[in-house]
Amino acid sequence: MRRLAELSAAQQLLAALTAAIVIGALAVAVPVLGNAAMLLACTALLAVVAVLAVWLWATRRATDWSNTFTEGRPPRGADSRVTRLVRVVASATDGDHTGAQELHTLLTGLAGERLRDRRGLRLEADPDAAHTALGPALTAYLTGPPTTRLTAAQLDTHVTTLEEL
Repeated sequence: MRRLAELSAAQQLLAALTAAIVIGALAVAVPVLGNAAMLLACTALLAVVAVLAVWLWATRRATDWSNTFTEGRPPRGADSRVTRLVRVVASATDGDHTGAQELHTLLTGLAGERLRDRRGLRLEADPDAAHTALGPALTAYLTGPPTTRLTAAQLDTHVTTLEEL
């Protein structure tokens, strides 16, 4: 019995299962054994169930009840507006005329919204106050057509000005 206890749980289960199969096969193959063999086979089957229960109890782990269903950040590129904006900025800074026109329209709309929401101004109705709020560089860019290529530094300055409104 001590040698059986020194085996690993999987080896104990395998030994008990082998013994149950051998005893069951003997009970069925040798009809002379009759009731005594069936009693022995049932006992062996009960021993297998006991070994299995002990093995399952010994290998149990604590249940992790932590919440793993929290929402994380959406993957990059999930918002089509940001993806479109990246494409427009890249094409405008590369010198594409259509991209420059789209960026100009986008920045003009954004400046108009920010002036209206933050300062109560309208770009067309009060150009002097808008010029003061936006600064000379951004006002010159917004009031004229996008004829020159906008550099990344200029775009950064314009966006920073809009953010600070």
